[in-house]
Amino acid sequence: MNNNEVKNHLIFFKQNVINLRDQDLYPKIDRHFDRTLFIQNIDFLERNSLIVEDDNRDSIYSITDKGEEFLTQIIEEDKYLAEKERIEFEKSKIDLDLAQKMLKEYPYTKWFARIGFVIAIVLAVLEIIQWKNK
Repeated sequence: MNNNEVKNHLIFFKQNVINLRDQDLYPKIDRHFDRTLFIQNIDFLERNSLIVEDDNRDSIYSITDKGEEFLTQIIEEDKYLAEKERIEFEKSKIDLDLAQKMLKEYPYTKWFARIGFVIAIVLAVLEIIQWKNK
C-alpha cells in the first residue's frame, strides 16, 4: 500500500464507524474503494497498528492514535509537496517572463556590443598612431 492509499483508508476509518457486519456500510465502501481490496487492506492496517478491532472481535474497527499521527503526517507531507509544487510553478513563470524580457532586449544589447567593439578598435588605432608619432 502506498501512502495515498493508506491516507484514504485512514480518512475513511476516521469518518465512519467500520462494522463489517453492517450491510449498510458496503455501499459507502464501494463508492470509495474496491471491497475485496479494502478488506485485505484492513489486515495490513491492523498489522501496522494503524487501526484496531474492538475487544469483542466482532468486526468493528477504529483508528488508533498511531493511525491518527500517521494520517496527520501524511496530510502535512501532502501540504508541503503541494506548496513546493506551487512555488516551483511560480518560479517557472517568473523565469519565463525574465527570458522573454531578455529576448526583447537582446537586439539592442547586440548593437551596443558591436558599437562598443568599433569604438574600441578606433581608439586602439588612434593610440597606435599617437605612439608612432612620438
